[in-house]
Amino acid sequence: RLTVTVNRLNDASGEATVDYATSDGSASERRDYTTALGRLRFAPGETSKTFDVLITEDAYQEPDETIHLALSNPSGGGLTGGKGAAVINILANDSPPPAGNPIDESQTFVRQHYHDFLNREPDAGGLQFWSNDIELCPAADQQCRQARRANVSAAFFLSIEFQRTGYRVIRFYRASFPDTPQRPRALPRYREFLRDTQELQRGVVVGQGNWQQKLNENLLAFAREWVQRPDFLAEFPAEMEADEYINKLFANSGVTPTPAEFNIAFDAYNNGGVEGRARALIAVVDSNSVYNRQYNPALVLMQYIGYLRRNPDDPPDTGYAGFDFWLAKLDSFSQPGEDVSNDTVAFLRIQRAEMVRAFIESIEYRRRFAP
Repeated sequence: RLTVTVNRLNDASGEATVDYATSDGSASERRDYTTALGRLRFAPGETSKTFDVLITEDAYQEPDETIHLALSNPSGGGLTGGKGAAVINILANDSPPPAGNPIDESQTFVRQHYHDFLNREPDAGGLQFWSNDIELCPAADQQCRQARRANVSAAFFLSIEFQRTGYRVIRFYRASFPDTPQRPRALPRYREFLRDTQELQRGVVVGQGNWQQKLNENLLAFAREWVQRPDFLAEFPAEMEADEYINKLFANSGVTPTPAEFNIAFDAYNNGGVEGRARALIAVVDSNSVYNRQYNPALVLMQYIGYLRRNPDDPPDTGYAGFDFWLAKLDSFSQPGEDVSNDTVAFLRIQRAEMVRAFIESIEYRRRFAP
């Protein structure tokens, strides 16, 4: 990873924000690095903030490559001359390149999952734990290794850290928007998903420090900003009554809430306004009914975003036929009454469908890391 520092000069007495984004130079976000998108928030007196750009290990013989970095939309200040853009150089340090495909090496495989699902470098304990889980198999027992790699991969989707960030983001979109050509299936587009998920994940490592408090702070800040977005207000005008607002969120999510779920959201709405609408939205997307209803579409979407680093209808696909195929398959392996908020139940559903293994062994996934 490369840690990028953004400095705030001159008067730092007030609050300030600035957006950042990476884009391809000669390097590819699908193969060479993990897209970084977000907003840095400076409190009064703060003069520097950082974010990480994660670099991908591959076996391609390449020259030095570049990533473009841009700052935009400053508030509480401006961008000093020429400082709104920079170039990151990825040095060609593999000569010759590693033999075989690096993704077959257990630690590289696990590290890449931290990048692709949690948008961070692994903590040492997590890297060792999941790598060791794969290495329990004898080196020659490929069937065992394939099964364990698939199980480890599924564990990242099932992890608390992803369920409370990336999967939450997907539920925010499904509750908020209709199916449109610009946002098919009311699912977030690739860069929308990465931007919003990275906002929720900022500074959060489950099991370390006050991670639950940090995650709750991120979630509330995110929801407050969400309900003020123009595209949300177009669907949910500020003058909507509480019951209409809450019922539409549940209806968009494809569920009829239980009386208890509706009452929790209604109580969270309280007196309305930004705070009430934000808290009611959280209550809806975190309800058990919505959690279970949106699980399968979210899992399929993450096969494309997490493994293939693209939208389901991006090339080589031209539409949602592949997405619909995998969703139908996952639905066919879902049993009535299952509660996938139970990790064991969710894991067994994923195992039955064998979808994770299909994606991590696909040519498209493997060619991210080697010819």
